Amino acid sequence: MALTSITGTHGEVRWGYLPALVFGPWSYEGSATDGTISAQMVSRDAFRIAQDPLVVVVPAGRATWRWSVRDLQISGDRVSLHVSRL
Repeated sequence: MALTSITGTHGEVRWGYLPALVFGPWSYEGSATDGTISAQMVSRDAFRIAQDPLVVVVPAGRATWRWSVRDLQISGDRVSLHVSRL
């Protein structure tokens, strides 16, 4: 599969409909089915971010893109999310 690179200005990790983590500038590297999102973290809820399942939601014009979170790592104000298609 071809590798894809996408960038954006903001997004959220949600547990259900509740925001668990809010992030600013982000980039996605991966294929059409899975990859890694690296972003600058703005805020997080320690309880919600520890729950399962988590979903990444980012705006895409009038729509939203959503990925399932497989793994996440937080280091300072940076977050790395391994994601896959829902």
